[in-house]
Amino acid sequence: MEILPSGGEQDRVQVTPYRGYPALREFGAREEFPIGESRIEPVGTPLDIKRIIRKNWILLGVLLVLGSSAGFVSVVFSSPMYKASLMLEVQEINPELLKGSLGGASYEATDVNIQTQINILRGGPFLQRGAERLESETVPLAPPGRGVFGRLRQKLRPETSNPVENTKRALSVSMATFDARPVNHTRLIELTCESISPEIAAQFLNAMAAEFVDDTSRNRMQSSQKTSEWLSSQVEETKSKLTSAEERLQKFVQSSGNMFVGQETTLDDTKLAELKGQLARIEADRIAKQSRYELTLNSPAESLGEILDNLVLRGYEQQINQLSREKAALEITYTPKHEKVQKLEAQLELLQKTYQTEVASVKNRIKSDYESALRQEKLLSGAYATQSQRVGAEAAKAAEYNSLKREVETSRQMYQSLLMQENQAGMSSSVPITPIRIVEPSSPPAAPYKPRPLVNLSFGAMLGFALTVAIAFVRERMDRSIRSPGTIQSMLAAPELGVIPNLEPRTSNALTRWIASRAGNQRLTLGATVAEPRSELEKWQNAPAFLTESFRGTLASLLRTRQGAKEHKVILVTSPGAGEGKTTIVQNLGIALAETGRKVLLIDGDFRRPHLHKRFGLPNNWTFSDVLTDKTPVFEYQRDRLAIKTAIPDLWVLPNRPVGENLGKLLYSPRLGAFIDACRNQFDTILVDVPPVLYFADARVLAPATDGVVLVIRSGVTNRDSAMRAYQQIQSDGLTLLGTVLTAYDSAGYNKHYYEYAADAAE
Repeated sequence: MEILPSGGEQDRVQVTPYRGYPALREFGAREEFPIGESRIEPVGTPLDIKRIIRKNWILLGVLLVLGSSAGFVSVVFSSPMYKASLMLEVQEINPELLKGSLGGASYEATDVNIQTQINILRGGPFLQRGAERLESETVPLAPPGRGVFGRLRQKLRPETSNPVENTKRALSVSMATFDARPVNHTRLIELTCESISPEIAAQFLNAMAAEFVDDTSRNRMQSSQKTSEWLSSQVEETKSKLTSAEERLQKFVQSSGNMFVGQETTLDDTKLAELKGQLARIEADRIAKQSRYELTLNSPAESLGEILDNLVLRGYEQQINQLSREKAALEITYTPKHEKVQKLEAQLELLQKTYQTEVASVKNRIKSDYESALRQEKLLSGAYATQSQRVGAEAAKAAEYNSLKREVETSRQMYQSLLMQENQAGMSSSVPITPIRIVEPSSPPAAPYKPRPLVNLSFGAMLGFALTVAIAFVRERMDRSIRSPGTIQSMLAAPELGVIPNLEPRTSNALTRWIASRAGNQRLTLGATVAEPRSELEKWQNAPAFLTESFRGTLASLLRTRQGAKEHKVILVTSPGAGEGKTTIVQNLGIALAETGRKVLLIDGDFRRPHLHKRFGLPNNWTFSDVLTDKTPVFEYQRDRLAIKTAIPDLWVLPNRPVGENLGKLLYSPRLGAFIDACRNQFDTILVDVPPVLYFADARVLAPATDGVVLVIRSGVTNRDSAMRAYQQIQSDGLTLLGTVLTAYDSAGYNKHYYEYAADAAE
């Protein structure tokens, strides 16, 4: 409700008829209303954004500074991280180029092969080899000190300026963050790592890629070389056997007089010829299987084709590598005796045993194939020998001739077969095959990808802002105080007589205002912005125009309030709690009334902490307590006996002083009613200042002798529950509530309006 000092129609307050206790919807309570009672609906208070900003701007500034400082510190005390990447291509190799190679290596760009290469790259030994290669080729680098943050880091952390230590640390970070992953639907492998040095990050990836390419080529060359050497030895041995067999056959023919020339072939001879052909084939097969078997004995298991192409073994390798990484991650946090670490060790040991078992099974199969071929050869050799004996029973020399001829032919076939394999192995080993290609070498990144100063500072500031909003929101939600005009009128069936603006000067220190408002002990005094005047009249005259006009507007509303034809001559002023401005209201309403020419009496009804005599600088030798205990009839008192005249014309004050154990006797004194009646005859208006109605019974005892009660509410201090309880107390006692006054209302627009009004009037 807007209060106009001119006292127009706008001052009239529409009050809903009411005969009970109001229930506020926002309290969340459910109350039953008697028949005939009307319910007062609360009016929601609009959110005052400007007030919230004024209230929390210091907190906002502090949290913004703290958040930005935290972001700045995170940038300065965290090492810049540079991220480098490199691409490898697993190339397709023509299978024809690998014919004759008994190494069994597969260079097809399949998903299994690519994943195998990735697992090799991720292995700890290979990482160590890449690091050793980098250390042998790299000169220690100085830490990057570019930019403001780089120089600050070197000043705040001088230990990072050591080139050797910096290089070791950069290399360690690169090894810890190294990763290899396949690029989907391609033959590419992406290598990435992070480091505190851009040069180390790029050089480490280049060293890893170069070492991987060299290692792949070196393994292939070694495997081909071993195969070629073994085939050469077998060729020489077979050639020597062939030469020896031919010489023996030639000597036998010469010694027998060429008797085997033109001999017809019998059934036994045909069968013997068939056995000879089978024996030749099985011997060639046995030699091939023997070469594979001997290769398993002389070469690593990983280089065998049966091992590389075994999908089960590849799966075991992937699981072993995964468990190894998980174990390494757990050992960072837990000890080796921890349950999780031991569990992973058991799983890893089981997989390794299974892997070794499968590898041994593959080797055993190769060995079994060789032994099977050897047994078959022996069996065929035995069958052939038997058949030879059968044929040789009739012609020993023919048998010997056939044996020698068979030996020559067998040796010749074996020799030709081995010679062909040797030629093919030589061709495959002479072709420079490099199955891994570096698509593009890694180059040092130009800028770190973290930390980012702007992002860190912005995030810190945003975090401070968000925290301020959250704190302000919680404070507003928890704040049950009455703040703005109109709120109390929507709660209580009583008019709002006036609004007294905040007397705290807007030019004062904001932190002082904030601390005072939080403590709830800001004193409501008139003219606090000027030097202490010599009298209350000077205070009133020197007060800002908007302040005095607010009291005059409140007085206008109070004087227009009537109950029938009865004039409210004696008015009791109280509040729900302490420090809500009721004494200041009594003081300044009395001065405003005295301005109108009325004879005004201010009675200090506070028997515990009286203040009125201090406000007006009066002695308290003769007090309200003395009047109630005096034996002289009150109608015999003269005006100067009833009260003390102040420096303000037509304004009297009856002070009080603290009393002890006789407080109840004074409150219920039979002289109270007679004293009030005597004052009615001597004064036009009487204002009684009493303690808070919720704390003490003084107001309830003194109120029946008055014509009405004015309830003072302090903005931001009086909460809704206290105001409601005070209102219910006044209603239950059957007292007349003339209205409420809102004090210490802080509104920049309100003050500005009255300042401008006063400035225009002065002109």
